[in-house]
Amino acid sequence: MTTKDYVYLGLILLTALAFYCNGFYAGVCRSKKVYETLLNDAEQDVEELREHLNEGKSFAISDKEVGSTFAMRGQKPSSSRQELRGDFGYN
Repeated sequence: MTTKDYVYLGLILLTALAFYCNGFYAGVCRSKKVYETLLNDAEQDVEELREHLNEGKSFAISDKEVGSTFAMRGQKPSSSRQELRGDFGYN
């Protein structure tokens, strides 16, 4: 092989490395965005759960005072199943 062949082979390898690194970096950024979204959603769910628990305590106190279970009938679980949501952008 001549020097020219080694130069071309080197350019091909550098191009392959550049595209590989670009794809790896895009995957890292996308994963980071997805996990940040999931983390923010989980934090919001925890805050909503705390609010519901505090509301439930106030209803329980009023039920004991009034002696009826009418206030507890209208309550439903906030989420029947857990959903994983992600922002994948335009594909």
